[in-house]
Amino acid sequence: MCQPPLRLASFFTTKKLRVSLLALIGLLAVPFATFSQEEDEGVKPPRYKDYNNDSTFKNFTRYREDVAKAQINALKNGGALLVRLKTNANTVNKLKAAGKADLATQIERETFLDNKMIMRAYVQNFKFCPVYFFYSTTSDSVKHKKLEGILLDTNLVANPGIVCNASFYLVAEQGTLYSSSLGLLTEPEAAKAQERGTAFKDFAIIVKNRYYIQLHEPFPYFQKGYKVKLFSQYVKKFNDNLQNFYSKHSGYTPNSTIKEYVY
Repeated sequence: MCQPPLRLASFFTTKKLRVSLLALIGLLAVPFATFSQEEDEGVKPPRYKDYNNDSTFKNFTRYREDVAKAQINALKNGGALLVRLKTNANTVNKLKAAGKADLATQIERETFLDNKMIMRAYVQNFKFCPVYFFYSTTSDSVKHKKLEGILLDTNLVANPGIVCNASFYLVAEQGTLYSSSLGLLTEPEAAKAQERGTAFKDFAIIVKNRYYIQLHEPFPYFQKGYKVKLFSQYVKKFNDNLQNFYSKHSGYTPNSTIKEYVY
């Protein structure tokens, strides 16, 4: 499944050029709708000390460990992990509109190489369950379990021949870890919820349910790291953490109360 390693010398541009690129991106980019957890309508995320006033934390302490056990068993036994890859489409489009076609092309190329390295890291090091890849631009389809024609092959092209029939799946992505504003939600609640919270920092892997709501401890729902060239190490450690957690709780059977939080 995995292609031979890419020649990545051109990926590592000079520090001066990369700093310039990051500075310009900071000026032109807007938050991606599919990634931002502080979206729209002027709503500010709550401060950390206030996050657990939300009603979804009513049964949080009582049930969260059992929910995590049920999630890891569902993922291992017939489940799948879907990895969401960024496109930087908003930034690229803004650069093109500003007449900076060369820079837009450079961003597209770097994004492609980053995504290839991330995909290769999972293909080579993630063995816990089947893994699939999709672009952030098709996030809504993943939310609604419409996976036909959106999953990516090793050339990062949507391939209708790639089929995921898993009844349960989680989403992993590079992103920002938040002190979540949400506790445990049933599926009807999750479909209408918007997660807000105080951001900690960007991590290599954040695991969410298909409504893009962070999972909770004790599930191994994040993996520290930020360097793409070290992504293989991050994925291997993430895989090991999942396996260790599963080994402790394999065979757990959730009751009806717990089941409503696992979807």
